[in-house]
Amino acid sequence: MIDELPQFLNCLACIDAGKNLIVEKPIALSITDANEIIHRADERGVKVSACHQNRFNVAVQHTRRAMEEGRFGRMSHGSIHVRWNRGKDYYDQAPWRGTWAQDGGCLMNQCIHGVDLLRWMMGGEVVSVYAQTRQRFHRYLEAEDVGVAVLSFADGSVAIVEGTANVFPKNLEETLCLFGENGTVKIGGASTNNIDVWEFADEREEDQAIVGLEEPTSNVYGNGHSSLYADVVESIRESRAPYVDARAGRDALEIVLAIYKSQKTSLPVELPLENFASSDMKGEF
Repeated sequence: MIDELPQFLNCLACIDAGKNLIVEKPIALSITDANEIIHRADERGVKVSACHQNRFNVAVQHTRRAMEEGRFGRMSHGSIHVRWNRGKDYYDQAPWRGTWAQDGGCLMNQCIHGVDLLRWMMGGEVVSVYAQTRQRFHRYLEAEDVGVAVLSFADGSVAIVEGTANVFPKNLEETLCLFGENGTVKIGGASTNNIDVWEFADEREEDQAIVGLEEPTSNVYGNGHSSLYADVVESIRESRAPYVDARAGRDALEIVLAIYKSQKTSLPVELPLENFASSDMKGEF
């Protein structure tokens, strides 16, 4: 049956059957597989959306609008900090969690949503990634439980990625910070759902309703799934690409895999990344 296949093969089976689909993150576990999903979907005329639902958070949407309107000006740098907690009970729920062949560590499973937001917001081309990862407290896993990285963009801006499952005793925050020549925004909360800082040189009346915004959520997954599903339905009806398409999923995956490769080689990794998979990390820790 199709649901017994690995996710990548499930995706291809659906695409070949002419079905539009939403793929849970990560869209794949190798750049080769992600590129094949994109190629096959384009070839079959099928719409594929990567499930990065945090793009629909109210705070994120306000910030994206400000970015598109040029309110930040030239970017200096940005950062994403995913400071969460995952214990043995979480990993015992599914044997694939924390494995290189089927998952990866905290950067691939928990932090990839933040990586998506950071790359999307900063814009431009990422040219290199330098990173270090560790397995500190989860010796029963194959993969990392903490990692930090520096991203360099073609326009000269830089960004920091910090992700961990080691925060005691519970989830602390997922925070996105953006620093431009004319604007500073900090999106905080448990899942990038609050506006903690909103400062722009061109102050506007509508900013008053944004400062201090808090979007209530019942969990760290946020409220964006329904909006993502609705957008995919609309994209089919309107014959357009989904708001979060397969290329967005590939771009987030590329950053995480580049982080992994940098850890493995102890060197900066140039992008675009080719021929690397999470399974290439087997035996790293």
